[in-house]
Amino acid sequence: MKKLLHAFLFCTTLLLAVADGAYAQGNNRVDVGKSFANLSRLKTGGTFNPGDTVEIRVTIAVIRQTTYTAIDSVQVFDQVPAKTTYIPGSMRVATNEGITYKGPFTEAVDADPGRNVAGNIIINLGNKANGTRGGRIRSDTSRPSFFGVHSIMMACYKVRINPTANYGDTISVGGSIRYKMVTPNNGWTTINFPTYRIKLFANNGYCPNGSDVSAASDFGGTFGDGTTPNRAAPLGFATTYIKQNISTGQPQDYNYAIVKNSSADSWTNPNSAMPEGSALHRVFGFWDIAGDHTGASNTAFGNAPPASAQRSGYFVLINASYNTNVAYQETLSNLCPNTYYEFSAWFRNVCPRCSSDSMGRGSGTTGFIRGPGNDSSGVKPNLNFEIDGLAHYTTGDMKYDRGEPWKKFGFTFLTRPGQTTANFAIRNNSPGGGGNDWAIDDIKVSHCGPSLTMNYNPEVIGCKESTFVVDLKDTVRFIYNSYVHFKWQKSNVGGTVWTDLTGPGTSGVGSPVLVNGMYQYVTALPPFTATAADSGTYYRVVVATTASNLANNCSYRDQNVTMVRAITCGVILNGTFENFRGTVTNGKSFLSWNTRNEKDITHYEIERSADGVSFIPLGRLDARNTSEAYYNFTDPTALNGRQFYRLKMYSTSTMYKLSNIVELSKELAFKLNFVQNPFDDQIHADITVPEAGTANVKVYNDKGQNIKTMKLPVNKGTGKLMVNDLGHATPGVYFMQVEYKNQVQNKKLIKQ
Repeated sequence: MKKLLHAFLFCTTLLLAVADGAYAQGNNRVDVGKSFANLSRLKTGGTFNPGDTVEIRVTIAVIRQTTYTAIDSVQVFDQVPAKTTYIPGSMRVATNEGITYKGPFTEAVDADPGRNVAGNIIINLGNKANGTRGGRIRSDTSRPSFFGVHSIMMACYKVRINPTANYGDTISVGGSIRYKMVTPNNGWTTINFPTYRIKLFANNGYCPNGSDVSAASDFGGTFGDGTTPNRAAPLGFATTYIKQNISTGQPQDYNYAIVKNSSADSWTNPNSAMPEGSALHRVFGFWDIAGDHTGASNTAFGNAPPASAQRSGYFVLINASYNTNVAYQETLSNLCPNTYYEFSAWFRNVCPRCSSDSMGRGSGTTGFIRGPGNDSSGVKPNLNFEIDGLAHYTTGDMKYDRGEPWKKFGFTFLTRPGQTTANFAIRNNSPGGGGNDWAIDDIKVSHCGPSLTMNYNPEVIGCKESTFVVDLKDTVRFIYNSYVHFKWQKSNVGGTVWTDLTGPGTSGVGSPVLVNGMYQYVTALPPFTATAADSGTYYRVVVATTASNLANNCSYRDQNVTMVRAITCGVILNGTFENFRGTVTNGKSFLSWNTRNEKDITHYEIERSADGVSFIPLGRLDARNTSEAYYNFTDPTALNGRQFYRLKMYSTSTMYKLSNIVELSKELAFKLNFVQNPFDDQIHADITVPEAGTANVKVYNDKGQNIKTMKLPVNKGTGKLMVNDLGHATPGVYFMQVEYKNQVQNKKLIKQ
């Protein structure tokens, strides 16, 4: 099979614009920065892999101030990074949106402004630039132009990350830029960029089974909530952006705002007119009107924009800098060694029409040239996720998306043995100017864990009149073979205080096996005999990647707990219920049942309930004390809404036992009311149907293989289903599907 090869694209961005960031020179007239974007993951985001294409950008920005600014002899220098291969014919000049403006250039020293001599790259920029010298760029007249005030351009070349490179390898990107200030005249400037490093890293996606509380600061990366449109406190972590309150023209480039509504005046109509000349509601007349993301029922759409005084969650709006600044950076010292984490965040491109074409015309100007795909949103946000100064992951270009505006990006990683500290950063990877306006919320650095599935959930039920055996098992499944250490705990105070169980089988090391792509093992608590005194006791399993982690916050547990509950069942009587059913006849509930082997039975008490929990006596029928008997009873009160019925069989010693519960309604709907879980060789279920018919029952194993098919007759009302001959099924997870008149219900079951 052929292996697809991708390219690594170097792209240097030169901008003449408002500067306030790193490497500013000449009274903030010049601003430069460097970044890189993985073009192979441009549409979807992802990690950096052997064979990928990456675009590296150097930015330089000079403002016009009261007069124009000009620089001359502009040259970008770089070396083809180690572990990459240059791709001939790939040098070009592009707008800050990545649209080709000039080129491609040859590698030879000739008339065009690009050259590659033995891996040494020089790209000369500006008016009259050629193969030997850089040209001049004026902030107000050079092209590409940013709204006729600034000039933004990108110098690019491609290299391929060698397919033979290994995951874990790093690629270093450096380089420099040189220019001469002409207006004002401040002489020559050479800037050597710090070394940026890329780590080749396999993409494991997000935590497959969720994650626990975020370790990120500033309210766990959610930014808290409040009643004021702008949060007073600045960000709780490091950023190179400057805080501004939101208004018709803020936040400006290089700035951020912490808001609960992205409208300039807390307008709550997200469909307000756009473009808006007055910019009263929409920032700059174009930005989205939206709320934050935290806790949204629709994660792709986020929360609705709240009114000015309404308490709502905050999020961060960023108007990107022209250089490639850091939006989020902090060192976390509470990490767990040898543990999987998710580093992720939710983002939103907030501007649908912020583009400036190469002539400096905006999207509402006559003659404006739209970008590829008829797109006028402008520069698309593109960010890198870094750990300890190594870029692991890129978001790719975030297109403006009105239908699903919020997008989650991120990845999982494993801490090293003994590691408790790491530095995390999210770096702007695209130049600002004409777009690159975005929101960020729910930054997460969270402990990943496996799925924990108890065989009884949420409770195991026994009769308080006698002892009963509790046999708990928990299935641990994870994408990695790591959470092998376990211990059982119990709580006698409502699940708030937990204590470790002791004795054989209460802790140990599991032996995972690969099942359907997941590592799985089952830990079984030694069976014990429970009494009524054990009712209300909770049990759970805690897992960890090391034995020592079981005793600290590096262990993992979810909300999957099981309670032992002892209920009133009555005693064993000489009599057996069979076929307790109910139907609606002439607007009233008609109940019928059969019994076998009645002996010393005095009577049956019929009970009714409106909620299926609290029952009251309704009527009484004397027992016949025969080997087989049939009974029926009609509720004298007309059926109104849903009603639940059950029977009590009383003996001469005043002891009783209960029947199953029957649910009736004038508008009966197909429903599985109860399914025995776990099961042994049979599955018992209660079913309600609006009229007599056939229930098609199928049982599947966890591989999707059908192991049992039955067609069972069902009568109107509530009755029973029994699926037998399942003794051959091996212990594990199964799924039962019941189809009635083209309606389907599914239940997940555990085979003991």
